[in-house]
Amino acid sequence: MYGIHLAKEPFKFSVSHFTIFSPSHAERLHGHNYQVSVSVSVGQIDDKIGLAFDFNEIKPMIRQICDSMDERILIPEKSPYLKIQKEGTQVRVQFNHKKYEFPIEDTIFLPLVNVTTEELARYVGEHLRSGMAKIPGWTDIQINIEETRGQSVSYKLIR
Repeated sequence: MYGIHLAKEPFKFSVSHFTIFSPSHAERLHGHNYQVSVSVSVGQIDDKIGLAFDFNEIKPMIRQICDSMDERILIPEKSPYLKIQKEGTQVRVQFNHKKYEFPIEDTIFLPLVNVTTEELARYVGEHLRSGMAKIPGWTDIQINIEETRGQSVSYKLIR
């Protein structure tokens, strides 16, 4: 079994969000500079070339996922605690008694119940798994997302 670890400088995204803790309590709107690393387990390598797969097959996928969220306001569209209204070029988000209004072009709506590091790790992992379908031999993928130095979440997917 081999472990391939990819933790490149461009595997990052900077976002604004707030985490919901209960139907009436959430964090203030704030930002993070998330750093992503990916570990891929491979059962065997190609004996003729001593290689599991070309790392350049996966690195652009990781960068694309990160770039899609970079410099955006993240809204969890599956949250039962948010009321989301899209009107023209604006989006209004209501949580409890707080109301936010953002330019829709600066906002990304994620199919999540909350914007937590756990949910983001799963989201990145699921997108990466679908892109890796054509890569042979991998057995699992572990996504690690660091939201601040020394504080991270890992999510593991089995093929």
